[in-house]
Amino acid sequence: MRINDVMRIQEGFKQNQQKSQSKNIGKEITQKIEFNVIEALMGRIKKKNKGEMLPINTQTNPAYNLSLNSPKTPMWDKFYTKREATMSDEEIENAVKTLALEFAEKSMEIGNSGKGKAMINSMLDKLRQEYNNKMVDLDLMYVSVVSPDRKAAYAKTDFTKGNAVYGDEPTMYGPNGNELLEWGPSGWATICTAAEHERSKKLTNIYVDTIRAYEAENGQIPYTTISRAIAPPKNWV
Repeated sequence: MRINDVMRIQEGFKQNQQKSQSKNIGKEITQKIEFNVIEALMGRIKKKNKGEMLPINTQTNPAYNLSLNSPKTPMWDKFYTKREATMSDEEIENAVKTLALEFAEKSMEIGNSGKGKAMINSMLDKLRQEYNNKMVDLDLMYVSVVSPDRKAAYAKTDFTKGNAVYGDEPTMYGPNGNELLEWGPSGWATICTAAEHERSKKLTNIYVDTIRAYEAENGQIPYTTISRAIAPPKNWV
């Protein structure tokens, strides 16, 4: 990874820390996964004793006002909520390994294509987004088997008394210890449990370890130099 990419990512850290006093709900789960992968590939994954708030922004309401607009129904196929996986853990983990190998091989092909730098950067950027989206689908399936039933909790919530959904299972950084969802100007934000956090991290590590193993045999894959300046999700540090 080139130094300008590292500097841009570090700048994202700095900007996020400066805004830590403000409410941050609306980062997409794809940003969280991309951030995990970049950090891990740079050898900067740290042990975390706490979970994290994983915001998933699927709807927006610029004219947000609880007294006038009730929260829209979450798009449950994009949220962590209790569901049975259609694949076993082993099948999902193998699918992630396959995905990582495909990403590494295609990155090499693009990097060695002989095309101009700008074209290569653009192609690598599109490839990264494509495979991040594929990882999101697997992550949702893998994590949701340990998720609380947010859908049922949402159905019982009286939104005339607030904009949050609560359940029986404790979550990380929920102000009352069991806040599962929160609605705000940027849409819905999911507050994960420790089990969800650990399961998602495990899947990310499988993806990253597979890429590292590939690089150990074939050399470093090319990474786009297009800046994303990705700031970590809330409460990452």
